[in-house]
Amino acid sequence: MINLIKKLFFICLLIPFNTSVFATSSSTFLISQLAFKNYDYPATLLNFNADKIKLSQNQLLDKAIAAIITEDINLAKDIANKILEKNKNNQEAYIIKISSLFLDKKFNQIKELRDNLDQPNELLDFIFFTNNRLKDDITISRSLVEIVASSFSNNEQRLLNYNFLLFYTSLAKLIDPKNERAIIIKAELFDQVGQFEVARDTFEKIGKESPYYLDAQSSLAINYLYNSSYEDAENKILSILQNNNNNYSLKKILGDFYRYNKKYDLALSIYNQMIEENRGDVWNIYYMRGICFEQLGDWDLAEKDFLKSLEIKPDSPNVLNYLAYGWVEREMKLDRSLQMLEEAYEANPESFYIIDSLAWAHFKKNNLSEAARLMEMVIDIAPGEAISLDHLGDIYYAMNRKREAIHFWQQALELAEPEDEIEENVKIKLEKFNG
Repeated sequence: MINLIKKLFFICLLIPFNTSVFATSSSTFLISQLAFKNYDYPATLLNFNADKIKLSQNQLLDKAIAAIITEDINLAKDIANKILEKNKNNQEAYIIKISSLFLDKKFNQIKELRDNLDQPNELLDFIFFTNNRLKDDITISRSLVEIVASSFSNNEQRLLNYNFLLFYTSLAKLIDPKNERAIIIKAELFDQVGQFEVARDTFEKIGKESPYYLDAQSSLAINYLYNSSYEDAENKILSILQNNNNNYSLKKILGDFYRYNKKYDLALSIYNQMIEENRGDVWNIYYMRGICFEQLGDWDLAEKDFLKSLEIKPDSPNVLNYLAYGWVEREMKLDRSLQMLEEAYEANPESFYIIDSLAWAHFKKNNLSEAARLMEMVIDIAPGEAISLDHLGDIYYAMNRKREAIHFWQQALELAEPEDEIEENVKIKLEKFNG
């Protein structure tokens, strides 16, 4: 059955909506187009007035989808009927129409509609029928969610069409308002498209009796972590933690919040408590605590925590990378560091952080050609990474490729962020070179 879903949705979930604008001077129309592209569906409907402006079939479909996502099934049904007047094969319009008939309990009309289709439609059958029998509300809702879940497992996130994903998830919730899996997925989707307040409101609809409650609370806390001011996020996360009996996973989010905001002493106090609890992810807590010690300038304690983490879980590429890079920077245990970084690279060959570390280890071992090859790979993957640009400049300088070295140091200086902490050192190298 999942293969059927892949077949039906591999293309339609990737195709962006046609947002071409017909000749019009209407500012409200243009606003609605922009709102739809920005996933602001209430604003889309507020300004998308089909009675005043002639809309294309694709633009009507945009409006119908916005209506479903805002859970206005009646408006969506009216628009779907307009679409079907011109294009009786529009799949999404049929899905809206059948969903509306189902909610109105007009089951016979659904069967008549299906029987009168020009040709069988596998998607409609998958969503609404089993062995030619109409499914119940719970099963239809689950089928809609499975379509969304399947698309996530089979496509890169950057290629997903979130308008379609939110459309099917919202339909699942309309068909069965008790489908809490649909609710939490809808909230996660809003979070991913940057509609953070809408996501929060949706997460909060998951009640304490739900098996998804703690997942929703965790996602809510993470939402505040990354998308609120420090004080507001701290208050919200502390409140969520207090309301959930100091839940372990929520406590970790608080620790990560303090670490993310460079409040390392506060993060340490949280991680210390978690290490005492000695849960299954304690290897990761040692790793996080080690990062805090390293950032506070206490390498000895950091090294102990990284080694403890690897003792528990020897194959973590991130821990291998962090510890080995720390040794390489201090020009100690270079052979062991190089071996560890090769293991980390084998486990995660897509990580430009690990490739950078491996290149830097080869540089410290004076394997300059290999160091240059690897660091050039990093620049291809992440051309704006200032630290890697600085590293490549150092490697080229050691290879007597001085013009190239100065070019990459200058780029590093232009792109460096304060947290990179390389500006002063790069300026010294440029001044020395120019002198």
